Amino acid sequence: MPRHRRRDDISEGHLWTIEQKMHSLDMALDAATLSLTPFRPHYDAIGVLKQQMREAVNLLRDRPIDYQRPHAAPMSGPGLPPPGHRG
Repeated sequence: MPRHRRRDDISEGHLWTIEQKMHSLDMALDAATLSLTPFRPHYDAIGVLKQQMREAVNLLRDRPIDYQRPHAAPMSGPGLPPPGHRG
């Protein structure tokens, strides 16, 4: 089995795959949240999980941990690119 050199930071390909899976999980969590009574343990656990997922991606993207993409109005276009966006 060939050995691979380890890196200090995550590759863009792996990060893209993680973000795709997180988006799918986020949609499933939103659907589950709609069926739960607010401010109960399961409802709160989903909220905490979503917060921790956002923080993890921010750390992987070298952003401040509390970064949130600015809200864009529905007709204003895609909004601002995140800091450090190359494209």
